[in-house]
Amino acid sequence: MAHIELTPDLFEREVAPEEAAEVITRPSLTYWQDAWRRFRQNKLALVALGVLGLITLMAIVGPYMRPYSFSYQDLDHTAEPPNRDHWFGTDELGRDNFVRLWMGARISLFIGVMAALLDMLVGVTYGGISAYFGGWVDDIMQRFIEILYAIPMLLLMILLMVVIGPGLSTMILVMVIGGWVGMARLVRGQVFQLKAQEFVLAARVLGASPWRMIIRHLLPNAMGPIVISATMTIPAAIFFEAFMSFIGLGIPMPLASWGTLANTGYEYIHLYPWLLIFPGSAIAITMLAFNIVGDALRDALDPRLRQ
Repeated sequence: MAHIELTPDLFEREVAPEEAAEVITRPSLTYWQDAWRRFRQNKLALVALGVLGLITLMAIVGPYMRPYSFSYQDLDHTAEPPNRDHWFGTDELGRDNFVRLWMGARISLFIGVMAALLDMLVGVTYGGISAYFGGWVDDIMQRFIEILYAIPMLLLMILLMVVIGPGLSTMILVMVIGGWVGMARLVRGQVFQLKAQEFVLAARVLGASPWRMIIRHLLPNAMGPIVISATMTIPAAIFFEAFMSFIGLGIPMPLASWGTLANTGYEYIHLYPWLLIFPGSAIAITMLAFNIVGDALRDALDPRLRQ
């Protein structure tokens, strides 16, 4: 094989026009657009998001897919296994489990979403004020949080449920009382870090008011961890509601959540196992999907992973 010597005259230099140097080869993306781009790369998270969307859709339309009402009792068809007429079987009173499962999904998802929203509202406000003003204001507000941390939250929640009485509003109130503290500490830490940034100093020099600083500059830049924490709060609230219903302090009859259905199914697990399998599976799948989405959001919103 002949050896070819490479010399400079064998190459021709390519000269690009000056206009090409100014062309942006990659479109500019905002923080949230870039986070969504990286979130879409996680196929498992997309599947989990689709599962959550399907569960939400079934909670809306599922009860209307069967010709039975939520509380309709057919004593001639009690405790039937899944069949053509009753897709998820019937309970001990002849009520259709398919309809009750998706009606229960409405209550469980409502409790989880409301608990997350109220945790964000109270925790973000409290933590943002505490961190921004600092000094004696922060000291007093943090001592109050430490007092709450010293109280066994599970015991406090059970006492409130006993004193106030079980109910949907009571359940949400109990979760907010015990859940906003973690959000407040998270926001406080984020705001403390952001206060040292140059853009905060620039806004302060330009005369921005404290509320404008918090709402327009500090909280938007801390939304990543806040969204992740709120996403994780929803499955925790659903599980807590199921636990309280399981010990008899949950949603009262005639309402029924997944926890209430699971508690009823547990009583008949040896005779009618489908009464526990379906609500238990719904709780497990929903919690798993929310946790997968939360992990993916954490990876997508982490600025250290941006490329």
